[in-house]
Amino acid sequence: MIITKEKLLSFTSKSGLYSVEESGGRLTLKFSSVILEEVLGEYSEITISGRVLGEKIDIDKVVILRPGYREEVDPGVLEGWLRYIEQTEKVTNKP
Repeated sequence: MIITKEKLLSFTSKSGLYSVEESGGRLTLKFSSVILEEVLGEYSEITISGRVLGEKIDIDKVVILRPGYREEVDPGVLEGWLRYIEQTEKVTNKP
């Protein structure tokens, strides 16, 4: 799944706790939020990782972490959420 890097970072920065690391042509984003915890029933963190393609990210790995539990899931699971971000998130053009 490909998404605009700036839109993904903008959305997650407003959604809760997050960290971003970009190295070697890859971007790794870890985040958690109150809403995520409500949906999953406990503290949870999602790690999204992918190749940087200019201004886009090709997401190829998604991991869900819960206390004592780690699950790698198909990136397609996030397709609807990523499409929502791509279509609705507004980013300001920098001069």
